[in-house]
Amino acid sequence: MILCKNLSRTFDEDGVFDIDLRVEKGQALGLLGPAGAGKSLLLRVLSGQLRADMGEATVFGLDCWLKRHETFKKMVYIPVAPALEPGQTGEQTLNFYASYHGGFNPEKARRLTEKLDITLTGANKRSSTEARKKLGLLCGLSLDANVYLLDEPFNGLSANAKNAVLDFLLELRKAGAAILLTSHVLEEVRRSCSHVAIIRKGRLVVTQPVEALSLTRQKVYHITFKSPDEAAAFAAEWEAATELIGSRALVAIPASPQTLLRTLARYEVVDLIGGREEAEEGFLRFYGDDIV
Repeated sequence: MILCKNLSRTFDEDGVFDIDLRVEKGQALGLLGPAGAGKSLLLRVLSGQLRADMGEATVFGLDCWLKRHETFKKMVYIPVAPALEPGQTGEQTLNFYASYHGGFNPEKARRLTEKLDITLTGANKRSSTEARKKLGLLCGLSLDANVYLLDEPFNGLSANAKNAVLDFLLELRKAGAAILLTSHVLEEVRRSCSHVAIIRKGRLVVTQPVEALSLTRQKVYHITFKSPDEAAAFAAEWEAATELIGSRALVAIPASPQTLLRTLARYEVVDLIGGREEAEEGFLRFYGDDIV
């Protein structure tokens, strides 16, 4: 239902490069990465706002740019910060979205309004940041569609509101919708998605089912060497699960650190930090200095 093949798109000095991903019926893919990694840019290409420089971006087999007027009717795109008319009330905004897009489901809107504790009276310009965020989610999720593109849907929400959105996304998946959402919080992706992908500096690093997260628990060590050359020499010797950032090496190991310590004894180590056994640490090693 959502497909990217060798997709590339540059924007200013950033971009996404050689992206391959697929989201099928009933699946939800969580795109996890730091700020500036290319998450929002990818969603803008899929929503038909930007044209790909290379490769394919399709929804239901339709090109997201050339057939954007058709794909618009079959999917919902919810940006991280909704564009709301300041002088409108929440109810007027909801009615506008319903007439503009089509597929409005009053029953879904009613349930979401209650679950998110949204007040639809009063001008948008007087609403808090969270209230505006919830209204944007209400407008998008109240529409019946086959595909949902959500940019940081949990950002800025209270714990109760996050749980309400999580429950609703699970309902959409059970109904057969395909969901692609972005986040920089692994736990949000773990709870809401069937699959997770890491994007770093515009490139996908890893894609796997959420169930596999339990198998990625490992100890992650940040090792600082005297020089980048020593770090590179260590990485060449150690080989597995190592990432270099200047004179620092990130190493993930699933067992005792004894072998690692014996290897490090042959090098001049300036600093050694780590050892926590968490799946998130195992994923975030791909972020390097871009962690936020």
